[in-house]
Amino acid sequence: MSAMKVLAFGEVLWDFIEGEKHFGGAPLNFAAHVVQCGGESAIVSAVGKDKLGEEALMRMKALNVSTKWVQQNNHTTGQVMVVLENGQPSYRIREDVAYDYIDAEMLDISDFRNFKAFYFGTLAQRNEQSRIALNQIIGQSTFETVFFDVNLRKGGFTKAILEQSFVLCTIAKMNDDEVVVMSKLLYDKVMDIGGFITQLQTDYPNIKTYIITRGGEGCTIVEGAVRREVESKAAKVKDTVGAGDAFCAAFLTSYLKTGDALKSARMGNLVGGFVVSESGAVPLYPPGLKRKVELLSEG
Repeated sequence: MSAMKVLAFGEVLWDFIEGEKHFGGAPLNFAAHVVQCGGESAIVSAVGKDKLGEEALMRMKALNVSTKWVQQNNHTTGQVMVVLENGQPSYRIREDVAYDYIDAEMLDISDFRNFKAFYFGTLAQRNEQSRIALNQIIGQSTFETVFFDVNLRKGGFTKAILEQSFVLCTIAKMNDDEVVVMSKLLYDKVMDIGGFITQLQTDYPNIKTYIITRGGEGCTIVEGAVRREVESKAAKVKDTVGAGDAFCAAFLTSYLKTGDALKSARMGNLVGGFVVSESGAVPLYPPGLKRKVELLSEG
């Protein structure tokens, strides 16, 4: 069987963690994990014509993520200052950078017809130009699955962005903390997971599957009236950067092959647990993990 082709959209940037430079951005991390999970991936993004931009292009190629739709413009390549406290990251995200200016006019939407799934988040929608490009890609394409990873970052989302994102997707993934933030923003009250998802199901019938991750406690999968809890094995945490992106990639590559959200969630937990036990957002999978991923992805 040929590899599943997945297209990601959004930020490519450099994280500066405790003085060290790390390549990343949630969509890029996701795309790199798709490759390690046996899929093919590409990303629609933008980097600057600066040294960091050139290095970013080289790193993407090294990760086997296609750079065909990565634009270069006259803005600075994305940068984030990350501070770790007890392994948990907090972010200071530079504004007005290259990925804020993804140009829809430079994209030929027909290029994307062979991609089975599309992934996007919120941060790259903070500027109108990139938001227009995102809406154009989804509006003019026929992806089988559109995966929205909420992935809230301070200053990177609004009520309108969230509402439109939920309209566009078929799978929505969030964590339990984001449920609290979004229920207050969208419905003016704090709601529990069950109440919030029930309200979303009423407002967004296009969404088939909801994924709510709960850190080391696993995740909740909701499809229609069926809610299932998927536990994860305890992992020794080094840092959590990239763990959510890895979960999304592992879930989606499995789901595209099997259509089984429960099996796919187990794979997401497995890969996410590995990533938190290692340093860096995209650690190389050992042979044993790769074999487990292959077995879990068999339909």
